Amino acid sequence: MNTEDMRELAKKMLLRGVKGADPETLVKKNVRIERDVIKIGGKSYPTQNYDEIVIFGIGKAAVGMGCGLKELGPNDGLIITNRVTAQERSSCPVTVRKAAHPYPEESNLKATKELLQKLKEKENALIIFLISGGGSALFFSPADDVSTQEMNELNRALVKSGADIHEINAVRKHLSKVKGGKLTELSSEKGKIVSLIISDVVGDDLGVIASGPTYKDVSTFEEAVQVLKRYGLWKNISKNIRKHLERGKRGEIEETPKKMDVDNHLIGNNLTALKEAEKAAKKEKLNTIILTSQNQGEAKEVAKTLMGIAKEIQDSHNPVKTPAAVILGGETTVSFEDTGCEGGKGGPNRELVLSAALEIEDRENIVIASADSDGIDGMDKAGAIADCKTIERSRLNAKEVLAKHDSQSFFEELDDDLEFESRTNVNDITVILIEER
Repeated sequence: MNTEDMRELAKKMLLRGVKGADPETLVKKNVRIERDVIKIGGKSYPTQNYDEIVIFGIGKAAVGMGCGLKELGPNDGLIITNRVTAQERSSCPVTVRKAAHPYPEESNLKATKELLQKLKEKENALIIFLISGGGSALFFSPADDVSTQEMNELNRALVKSGADIHEINAVRKHLSKVKGGKLTELSSEKGKIVSLIISDVVGDDLGVIASGPTYKDVSTFEEAVQVLKRYGLWKNISKNIRKHLERGKRGEIEETPKKMDVDNHLIGNNLTALKEAEKAAKKEKLNTIILTSQNQGEAKEVAKTLMGIAKEIQDSHNPVKTPAAVILGGETTVSFEDTGCEGGKGGPNRELVLSAALEIEDRENIVIASADSDGIDGMDKAGAIADCKTIERSRLNAKEVLAKHDSQSFFEELDDDLEFESRTNVNDITVILIEER
């Protein structure tokens, strides 16, 4: 297989991975209707036990998930998302509201209020709650004494602080009316709540995906306060936030729920996409290995390790023989502290690919492609593709571009950026193809 063929296969693998995690397809695979019984994940829900079927949804993939439940003929419902096509809106069996992402605005508050009002009106309903990545920002109802602006400022500070997602969520859950299992408390007398979840979180922690609105919370007000102090944010955040968390710490505000009666079904994740990508490689008779679905770390550093694996495969056929396809996923990051640079355009996937290209410029017959499954890698494009001639082909200084975090300009010049439409959100997909030297 020559380089051009390898590049085409790499793109095909990425697209098959994205398609394999399509939310409508995943819902149809996991939800079956047999006579008057809805079957999900080994559990049965006889429709005769409920007065109505209601579908609520939050997240980037929520509309596609909703379309997958059209056959149920729901009586009511509402989905909150940040993007929806006219075709999806007409195909979705319930109302769709569009809201802002990644930082909430008035539209988020309004849509969330509408969803909660619908929930309040229910009695003895089977409530199917669709959860996917992006839901944390879209489903937004802060504590009464905290404003939207204060929450947005806090979120920006937390993201820049270096706190991990578990620490960030410990804070957010204790400043929300719906996160950290609180939605379940609001639903406790409204019927049976069943959640279908597509994970955009490395490791698939259900308490982290969309901040776990239907999942028990293990964090506390005390932990939320400690996170803010640990990262030097406590004195700089608003007085209202400090006051709210201190009241909770003293026991004046009820803790997030630690147990609940909800059926949470994980129906798709990064590994779902990786297995589909692998099928495309196997069809071309490549030897394949799914390295991990939990890849994390600084993108440009992770790239060095991955290219070390590719070189080892090429030189010693370890851990897999050539022709080989190494497939992995997860979520890498880009840090700006080293240069003080606020960044050009690009994202973790393109930075990973650019760094990888530098590592293999003295080689041949290696191709790497990486993309965010939701079609947006940080900003704009989905990802990029490179081979051993990529650095040589460009007029730009790759090392300088990498230092400026401006990988988009590099790949745009070569027309090596990747673009595709996506309805899903299951983190990043990376494929590496290796032939003999």
